[in-house]
Amino acid sequence: MNRNWITYLILLFCVVAWGSNFVFGSILVNKFDPSLIAFFRLIFILIFLIFMTFRTVKESKLNMHHWLWLAVAGFIGISINQWSFYASLQYTEPVSAALILALSPIVTALLSTYWFQEKKSFHFWSGSFVALLGVWLVITKGSLLVPSIGKGELLIGLTMLSFSIFLVFVQQLSKSIHPATITWYSNVFGLVGLLPFIPWRNTYLVWDIPYSYWLLLILTAIIMHGLCTYLWNNSIYKVGATKAALLLNLEPFIAMVFALVILGHGIKTLQLIGALIIVVGITLSFRTQSMASR
Repeated sequence: MNRNWITYLILLFCVVAWGSNFVFGSILVNKFDPSLIAFFRLIFILIFLIFMTFRTVKESKLNMHHWLWLAVAGFIGISINQWSFYASLQYTEPVSAALILALSPIVTALLSTYWFQEKKSFHFWSGSFVALLGVWLVITKGSLLVPSIGKGELLIGLTMLSFSIFLVFVQQLSKSIHPATITWYSNVFGLVGLLPFIPWRNTYLVWDIPYSYWLLLILTAIIMHGLCTYLWNNSIYKVGATKAALLLNLEPFIAMVFALVILGHGIKTLQLIGALIIVVGITLSFRTQSMASR
């Protein structure tokens, strides 16, 4: 029991870190171009990962099929995902971004249903519909009309979709490749995929950015994408992937708290109601799936 509590605390630490990243990301985009944030983050992430994955990656044997899919996964799940995440925070509030991104577990399940021919229950589909209503409420600001979706909502939607596609790729690739190898090479290809989109002519401007922002960029890269990903992947097998995934429902609430404390953004009633509806929908979808698997 004590070991389970420790595991849950580790997972909760990861969720808090990921939830706070919406706020820290909105701070960074005020100083850095989104593509540059993604570029520098990936450099520091790879420096961290090389110490964690070197032995496994060195012993891995990959064929041309593996290289192709790792490249595709890296471009979609890392290049597009990292850039669109920070780009979205230029146009939308951190809490709204967190609420839209909270749909990723359900979108991942929908994609896996098609890709792996998995069957989902009526409860899953009804829970998905409830969660979608929660996001709709936030986007429309309570109106039942077709929402006027802005650039920020479209970009964070792309973040959510690219992340969900990436998880399906990882599930497929992990059948023949060690997860550490997938993590390393997907980030390498993700970094390469960013290179054509970086405004190289203006990169000299980053050296005038105060060191405190550089420190924030480096720490969030290593802790949130490097350390937390490593801790999460090494902890979920102890409590089960479904239970661990349910903790991700806390991300919007954590983003609300950090936005209130750090940015001074008040918690809007519609955001809070939308977050609760999303949590109910996701919990309904995956709770019933968990009970069915017992």
